[in-house]
Amino acid sequence: MASDDRQRPQRLNTGGGAYVGGNVDTAGGDFVGKDSVKSVVHGSVERLSVGAAGAGAAEGSDDLSVAGFQQALADFVDQLQHAELSPGLKQSVIEDVETVTSQTQEDEPDTDLIIHKVDSIGQLLGRMAGTVTSLTGLTEGARQLIDWAAQLFR
Repeated sequence: MASDDRQRPQRLNTGGGAYVGGNVDTAGGDFVGKDSVKSVVHGSVERLSVGAAGAGAAEGSDDLSVAGFQQALADFVDQLQHAELSPGLKQSVIEDVETVTSQTQEDEPDTDLIIHKVDSIGQLLGRMAGTVTSLTGLTEGARQLIDWAAQLFR
C-alpha cells in the first residue's frame, strides 16, 4: 500500500510568513504572505518625493524628499560625532557624507556615486557595530540612508 503524504502532518517554519498549501486566486491583485512595502515615486529628481507604506520615510513623516534625505545626512553626521571611532575614520565617513550631500544638490546628481558612498558607509559601520556598541544606532541610521538613497536615486 502506497503512503499518502497528505495525511501526515508537516512541520513548517515560515519565519512568520504565510503558508498556502494550494493555489491562491488573487483576481489579479497581489498576494502578500508577510510584509509589503511599496514606494511610489513622483516628479523629477529636483522635486522628487517618495511615499512609502511601512518603511523608508522619515520618522513621523509620510513623505521622503531630497531635502528630507539631506536632513537625515546632517543628523547622521551629528550622531557620528559621538561615536567611538578614531578621528581619521570619523573624518573619512564625514567626507563621504559631504560628497553625498553635495551630489544631492546637483541638477544632475551622480546617482551611482550616491548609492556607492552610502552603501560603503553602511558596510563599514555594520562590520564595526559588533565590537563598538556606540555604533548600533549609527548603523541603523546608515541602513535607513541606504534605503532612502535607493528609493530617491535609482
